[in-house]
Amino acid sequence: MKNYFSRSLILGLALSAVSAARAAFSPAVVAADARWVVYADMNALRESAVGKEVLKELRLEQLKETGGTIAVDFQKVMQTVGTLTAYGTNLSADPKQVDGALVAQGTPELRKIAESLLLQATIASPKNVVEVTDLPFPAYAIMGGPKKDAPEMQVIIAFPPEPIVLVSKSKAQLTRAREVFNGKAPSLAKTPTAPLAKLYGKAQNSFLFGASLVPSEKIFPDNAPSARILQMASSGSLAVGENGADTSVHAELQASSPAMAEKLRKILEGMTAMISLTESSDKQLTDFLNAANVAKNGDIVTLDLSFPSVRLAAMAQTLNQMQNPESSRPGPGAPRPVPITSGKVVAEWTATAADPASGPATMASRTIEAIELKNGSTVTLGRQAPGGRNIRFDQCEIAPAQGGGAPLVFKPEFMKVAGARGSMIQFQFPGADGLYNLKVAYLNDPEGKASYAVSVRDPAARPAAPTEPKAR
Repeated sequence: MKNYFSRSLILGLALSAVSAARAAFSPAVVAADARWVVYADMNALRESAVGKEVLKELRLEQLKETGGTIAVDFQKVMQTVGTLTAYGTNLSADPKQVDGALVAQGTPELRKIAESLLLQATIASPKNVVEVTDLPFPAYAIMGGPKKDAPEMQVIIAFPPEPIVLVSKSKAQLTRAREVFNGKAPSLAKTPTAPLAKLYGKAQNSFLFGASLVPSEKIFPDNAPSARILQMASSGSLAVGENGADTSVHAELQASSPAMAEKLRKILEGMTAMISLTESSDKQLTDFLNAANVAKNGDIVTLDLSFPSVRLAAMAQTLNQMQNPESSRPGPGAPRPVPITSGKVVAEWTATAADPASGPATMASRTIEAIELKNGSTVTLGRQAPGGRNIRFDQCEIAPAQGGGAPLVFKPEFMKVAGARGSMIQFQFPGADGLYNLKVAYLNDPEGKASYAVSVRDPAARPAAPTEPKAR
């Protein structure tokens, strides 16, 4: 499902059109039987701090998804997109089972550019883009899939005479989406009993909005937090907007019962606390937690947050680096390495060079003996990869230096991300004062370019100025 949504969204961004004036979410373009909807006001999104980060990621995703088959100047194209509204009746883990349509509105110029590009693609790449001739308006199918000789149809881009561009996997869905837009088929706006009728109230002042009923089919792994949430909820919505320098977020979940609502409240509070760990100081962490409000009213749980947009964008970057360590590597021409220590340095080392052609990077470990730790000491694991491969820490074991007792094991997912570009992860030592041995497991860089460090800061000490890795 992820690949389908990213492909549909990106193609919709790159191949859509008409009316650049800012517009609020319109339930009149959504079919009455829709069970999920996603809306984006691209004019407002482009101007927001968070939106700039989203668009940067979409540009990278576009290059990956299209494989360069359709070469589009992403930034120029994005300036012509007004609003995007996607909806459907079915969510599934199988992309072939996901239905729905995307209605795109933007400037007239993009419509001309988009159809011209698609026509050129039918000539330059006839196996990848083909003209659809059995619809009452111009349309083009993007082909793909594992079969080289007979690729499967992935999505259709259609240009009806109305000031919209339609994107869907189904010809029938395209025709029906046009009828809804023209008021010839029931819409969400004219059907108060529609499944999503009670969920789009917060969409009017938002640049991003999504709402959905919980699908009956399992679409997430059993152990994923999202799967546990879906088991407790029957519907939910998310609205994101910007007011001045602050971004506002409103999330709402309809639980299956008041008891489940209480569990959902605790889960959302825990998730908020985990996200707050991406802040770089204790004061910023406190500010974020104070800005987030989780509440329960009967069987409805809400999360409201208003926070500086610039800091939310920085937190999003840190989360991305935490999940994709490769993205934290300095780019070409970086003036200096990022700091990887905080406090007293107890160990520094570089990766062990190997033959890069021998295979992927392998796990290695480093033992640091007789380190003095106090209750509440902050232990920092830092890594730097100037041009090296994707490196990360796997865990840190702490055992008494004199032996005896099982070691304490600390995993990165429960540590706080710190430092420029997420170069450090930290945790507080919960044991008694004493001497301990630390065993750090990490992914070795076979190119030998990565640097690693372990540092300790006592609980009563003021944070020391970060130090840079030693030149080799």
